Amino acid sequence: MWSRRSPCFFPAQDLDGNSHAERDDAPSVLVVEDEILVRMFAADVLEDAGFLVEQAATAGEALSKLQLTPRLSAAVIDLGLPDRLGDELAAEMRAVRGSLPILIASGRSEIELKERFASDTHVAMLMKPYTGSMLLGALEGLGVRRVSS
Repeated sequence: MWSRRSPCFFPAQDLDGNSHAERDDAPSVLVVEDEILVRMFAADVLEDAGFLVEQAATAGEALSKLQLTPRLSAAVIDLGLPDRLGDELAAEMRAVRGSLPILIASGRSEIELKERFASDTHVAMLMKPYTGSMLLGALEGLGVRRVSS
């Protein structure tokens, strides 16, 4: 994946899937998704909107990145991760950082998840497949704003 912002074609991400910072004040989002193409799509949409993006393919990796990224603005979590369910990861992240906005993405029915997180205004659901505008709109619904151009 190459940055469209640079005529020199520097990689937009390092080998660990982290975007290169273009603005120190840009909000950062952790995308937790084991499907590489879905993760790359979400990262591209978010970077194009001005977010810094951290990526993780597993819940364990996500929890490590949560600890290492103090300025994290939000997390987008796939429900079906290989090492644990996304709603379990969301609950663990909530225990570590109580006010972090979390968006859970799933292709399954969201009724049970909505019931589980009904009292938590910092958790929302996003049905798969989603578009870039749906992803950005869901984050905005959680109060996560993109960088002004």
